[in-house]
Amino acid sequence: MRDVEMSLEEFEKKTNTLLMIDGTTLDIILSKATLEENFFTSATKAPAVCVCRCSPTQKAIITKKIGEFTGKRTCSVGDGGNDVGMILESCVGVGIVGKEGKQASLAADFSIDEFKHLRRLILWHGRLSYKRSALLS
Repeated sequence: MRDVEMSLEEFEKKTNTLLMIDGTTLDIILSKATLEENFFTSATKAPAVCVCRCSPTQKAIITKKIGEFTGKRTCSVGDGGNDVGMILESCVGVGIVGKEGKQASLAADFSIDEFKHLRRLILWHGRLSYKRSALLS
């Protein structure tokens, strides 16, 4: 566990670096409150975080904890049945209909056919949201 703390300290010193973590290490981090706080402090400062080889439950936990830690809204994008928990836990879920089936798109708030349509969805929805907020104020 000391190695994890040292790795996080080294990571914080660097800029423009991807934080990549696997499911086994994530279990260790989530088991200790101090490690969890250090991890989420580092993860929210990183330009990108990649969690690989993790279970569907871990995806949902990460989504929930990021929302709680930052106090911001979360958006999850998934394309299969293993992403349903993460999509349901996020504030906005986007499901992609794909080879793995339609489970993610049925559980999501928004459903798209291909990943390339995500940019248009976010920009269009963001524009409409901005216009509605401006009208309300």
